[in-house]
Amino acid sequence: MKAAKPGTFPFFDKLKPMSRPTSAIVFAAALAAAALCLYGSKTPPRAKPEPPESAQSITDQILRLEDLLDDAESHHRVATVAELIADDYSGVTIGGGVIAKRDVLAAVGGKEETSSQSQDRQVRALGNAAVYTALVLDHGIDQKTAQPYVLATRVMDIWQKRGRDWKLVNDQATPVSLDPAAQ
Repeated sequence: MKAAKPGTFPFFDKLKPMSRPTSAIVFAAALAAAALCLYGSKTPPRAKPEPPESAQSITDQILRLEDLLDDAESHHRVATVAELIADDYSGVTIGGGVIAKRDVLAAVGGKEETSSQSQDRQVRALGNAAVYTALVLDHGIDQKTAQPYVLATRVMDIWQKRGRDWKLVNDQATPVSLDPAAQ
């Protein structure tokens, strides 16, 4: 076997077409590029799924969001209400009408001054959804008669976790009597 000349690679001498130093550099670059492609195409490790939220954590979040929603509606903060309500929201009014998000935003942007008090609030956590129920007392001034009023409704709001945020996706309001004997 011949001794290798200084500055040459015996392996490349055996490959006739690649006996020039330029060809050896191109061959080495091609091998490096192939190695980088293989390294870059490997599957990343799976991210560990986040542990499910506790029922208490969901309850606390929904109660906080309901407070935020009530306050935003009472103070005509349309942008806050728009952020809390899902784009595909659908609701049922106390008169049985079906409303969409745009209807809620139009009402919030109106001039009627109201305030709400909720009592008997409950949340039932259902994984990535939650059902909120409450007795709501709305206080306001009737725009036609200029007389104060109190409207009592039982509400049921459906919240759904979408990505990292909870969104109001559906609600229904049913009028109830304030007379304890009627209940």
